[in-house]
Amino acid sequence: MSMWRELTFSTSSLKDAVLVIEDERANVLADPLRWRILEILGDGKSVAEISQTLDVTDARVLYHLQRLAQTGVVHLEGYGASSEEWRCLPAVGTLRVRESRSAQDQIAEAMPTDVVSQFNQAFREVAEGLYGSTFQQSVNHNRARLAEEQAAEFGRRLLALIEEYFPPGKGDQQGIKYGFYGIFTPIDLHPLGDSEEE
Repeated sequence: MSMWRELTFSTSSLKDAVLVIEDERANVLADPLRWRILEILGDGKSVAEISQTLDVTDARVLYHLQRLAQTGVVHLEGYGASSEEWRCLPAVGTLRVRESRSAQDQIAEAMPTDVVSQFNQAFREVAEGLYGSTFQQSVNHNRARLAEEQAAEFGRRLLALIEEYFPPGKGDQQGIKYGFYGIFTPIDLHPLGDSEEE
């Protein structure tokens, strides 16, 4: 099974140019952040403008623009460390991409759909007061710059806590059943101006 996605760029000079992608390049374009970049591109934007609009670092935007440029969908112009010096322009007036179901399935999801569904259901039930006022619930979203050694240590300590509380036979059989799902992943690259020593 396949489906078509289409975008039209607001560039008068290329309005009649249509690019149809039905090959492996569709997998590159299936990345949600890359597609969002294309959606806001208009008749062209600097890396800094895209970065500011999407609230991601300029280095991350530049990485995805380079991948998009490899597909022939955009032209990337500029050099140097300044995100104002890099500019992305659409290479066509209209883009049509055929995505197969298998290509969509290859995109790694941060959390499995069934896990997301379970947690959302639990939060709805909490809001309605199902569990009363004595249970514990927490949602944390934290960000920090860590050295690789610090990230590895965090991972080891977190796994130790999980092993202590969550294996079968641990905890209190009379207690409330809790779910824990953790995602620990890099979320952004250094800005273009950052040095390697920082």
